[in-house]
Amino acid sequence: MHVLFFLLLASAWQQVIADSDSDSCKSSTTISSQSDADSLADCDSLEGSITFSSSASGSIVFNNITEIKGSFTAQGASSVTEISAPDVTGISSALTIDNMSSLTKLSMASLSKVESGITITNNKNLKSLEFQNLEEVDGQLDLTGYFTSVLLPSLDQVDGSTTIKGKSPMSCTALNALRSSDVFRGSYSCSVDGGGSSLSAGAKAGIAIGVIIVVILLLLAVWYVLRQRRQRQPRRRRTFQTDPPSPEIALGSEKLLEPEHKSSPPKESPVKERELQVPRKPIGPPPALLDGRSIYEAAYPASPIPVYHELDAGPVSGSHQRPIHSET
Repeated sequence: MHVLFFLLLASAWQQVIADSDSDSCKSSTTISSQSDADSLADCDSLEGSITFSSSASGSIVFNNITEIKGSFTAQGASSVTEISAPDVTGISSALTIDNMSSLTKLSMASLSKVESGITITNNKNLKSLEFQNLEEVDGQLDLTGYFTSVLLPSLDQVDGSTTIKGKSPMSCTALNALRSSDVFRGSYSCSVDGGGSSLSAGAKAGIAIGVIIVVILLLLAVWYVLRQRRQRQPRRRRTFQTDPPSPEIALGSEKLLEPEHKSSPPKESPVKERELQVPRKPIGPPPALLDGRSIYEAAYPASPIPVYHELDAGPVSGSHQRPIHSET
């Protein structure tokens, strides 16, 4: 009899525990520690919502839960360092992670659909954000913070507005490609603070190389132009150089012309060329002019030639004028 009584008591206790577990899976839960998360380990589907208490701390891991039919909210719990829900595939309401100043890791590797939007903002120590299997977001997608990496490789549809903002070296290249595929049905914005650009490292390197090549080409062009100018300058000097004018020396009513100088070959120094072009001043007194009435013929030094003298006796008339050296 006593044995039967204890068996009935144990069965009733198990039923109470089962009813208690069933109630926890059908109601919303506030998470203050890991033990609160462990109390949901037997719930494949959670009918209510999950909300983090501001006093929660440390790492919080949700095991075995595959579906949350309410919302998932972690807001203002400044001591929580990690949130992990590896088995959750869908959230029927909103996913909100906001102002979690100590949070460094958020992992929901199996999450594929969120029906009321995703908001992950103002988590200054959360640098990397990755949803490998996320395909559909029925509401808005707002990822704003200090992310240096955002990966959404499986994303196929976002019905609401999309705002993604991170810090350098985060890249918007892959997200922009999703926009080109009409993944974002509403408005779309992706920007990077601190770098001023959403270009990838490869794109920046390509731009830098292009700028360097352009600068080198400009320098070569300037050098070539200056070299051509230097080569044309000596040619211009030779082209415009002319012989200096022959100086004229006035003597009374007559002018004595200096012999014409032969043009000298161009010198290597422009200064010497200018000095040669200056006419020289004649040295000494002007040469004496000969009287045409007294003309003497010089003898050749090789062989003596008789010297003839012509006398001018003035006007002579008649036979008084006789040739010199006549026989009579």
